[in-house]
Amino acid sequence: MSGTGAPGSRRVPAPDVARGLMLWVIAVANVTVWLWDAGPLGGLRDRPLGTGASTGAWTADDAVNLALSALVDGRGFPLFSFLVGYGVGQLAAREAARGADPPAVRSVLLRRYAWLAPIGAAHAVLLFPGDIVTAYAVGGVLLALLVHDSTRLLLALAGAGTVLTALYGAASAVAVDGRTAFPGLHAPTAAEHLAATVAEGLGVVAYAPLQLLGLLPMMLLGLALSRTRVLERPAPHRRTVLLVAAASVGAGLLTGTGTGLFTTGRIDPAPGPLALLTAADAVTGAAQGIAYALLIAVVCDRVLHGAPAGPAHPVLWALQALGRRSLSGYLAQSVLFTVLMPPWALGLGEDLGPVDALLAGTCVWLLTLLAAVLLEHRGRPGPAETLHRRLHLARRVGS
Repeated sequence: MSGTGAPGSRRVPAPDVARGLMLWVIAVANVTVWLWDAGPLGGLRDRPLGTGASTGAWTADDAVNLALSALVDGRGFPLFSFLVGYGVGQLAAREAARGADPPAVRSVLLRRYAWLAPIGAAHAVLLFPGDIVTAYAVGGVLLALLVHDSTRLLLALAGAGTVLTALYGAASAVAVDGRTAFPGLHAPTAAEHLAATVAEGLGVVAYAPLQLLGLLPMMLLGLALSRTRVLERPAPHRRTVLLVAAASVGAGLLTGTGTGLFTTGRIDPAPGPLALLTAADAVTGAAQGIAYALLIAVVCDRVLHGAPAGPAHPVLWALQALGRRSLSGYLAQSVLFTVLMPPWALGLGEDLGPVDALLAGTCVWLLTLLAAVLLEHRGRPGPAETLHRRLHLARRVGS
């Protein structure tokens, strides 16, 4: 996630546009864990199930579940992981251009990502136990230690780590039990909610290094590809980028459709084939997420010609504004879901089917998009980016 968000800086638009769009993916994926009385849960991401499986009919809920499985599930966090790694490479290159030697570059990166960890931990124990920021912080620290190693080594480690990604995906096949991931989010009172969330969040923070195993290959790949500047200048690589993106999206759609057919009750494979399907989807889904970033880079290059998006391109400008404040946008989603969903709050999580949940997640994302646009218009960074910047620059400024 972006930790700077400084408006007016000459940031490359494509990574920020990708972050802004993928925050929608994360919102519509995460909303399901806030549902507490929406009927049976199932599939591979504990989605509320559609009603047509028993009759063979396709309902709108079934169509949404199938589409989200093919396009969204397991695609957003890998893309963010790729962008975290890519951002590490960008920051390292920027510091080196300022004259910093390798130990100084590593020190800057270590400080930056080490200070991201307490923000993620606070998010996990106070708002949303499904936090991903802590895992990204641990991954950023690891990448800081590898930032000056060879591209060949980074790619080799990423390739080896893909095996772990597949195993991580296969393990999800045995976790289909129709129960929500974080029952503390559905506690009847605010006090019980907070107590349970603290306990569940501490467990997630402790689990962050293991959670990272499924994301680290994409981070390593992002760091390696940052040296090609493919997101800043995709034109020299355009043919290769389009071929790789087309193959990745095609493979991801194939396996994602398979998991969607399972979620909607159209297929019921034996445990072995299901594990193979989910393992393949973990890998192809990650590739599909990265392909989204590559395609966004091509679009931004063709439309903006390397310049930051402005009001003349309102969609890209708005997405870029949110992407610059991606940490604030991600944390704001949890704040909004906490206000909207639990039984002790507005209680909207009681009876939302797949279509309703998609709309709720989209509305939450649109609110964060609007807030980011207002901040961009006023030339102000996001509050979380401001806090993170003050934390990791405090010692540097005072030294």
